[in-house]
Amino acid sequence: MKPHRFSILAKIFLFVKRYYLFLISGFLILSFVFAFGMIVGGKLLQRPALIIEKDLLINLEEQPIAVEREKNNSQESGYVASSRGKYYYPIDCSLAKNLSEKNKIYFQSKEEAEERGYIYNSRCD
Repeated sequence: MKPHRFSILAKIFLFVKRYYLFLISGFLILSFVFAFGMIVGGKLLQRPALIIEKDLLINLEEQPIAVEREKNNSQESGYVASSRGKYYYPIDCSLAKNLSEKNKIYFQSKEEAEERGYIYNSRCD
């Protein structure tokens, strides 16, 4: 014979009535621990502020001219980089061949690439 629904609710009610102080105090303690963890964890995991130096900003008005000039120099240049990356490569490096054509930037020399802020990728040696 199945227990009646009201008898199940009555058992739950008696359990809550008997242990309500324990249940309420447990809920308050868990709430406090959660809130404290959020406050402390939020401060511990906070990232440092991002600092952008004025010299590194690219003038957007000059960029189309530079891209056009780089495409014209693509046949005679010796180094290539991605406009989205931070490394430059020799033009014949296998890593350079994986770069997207629309993002490629060409350089005549290592000095020119390093002046623009790119780092030489030593895996192409």
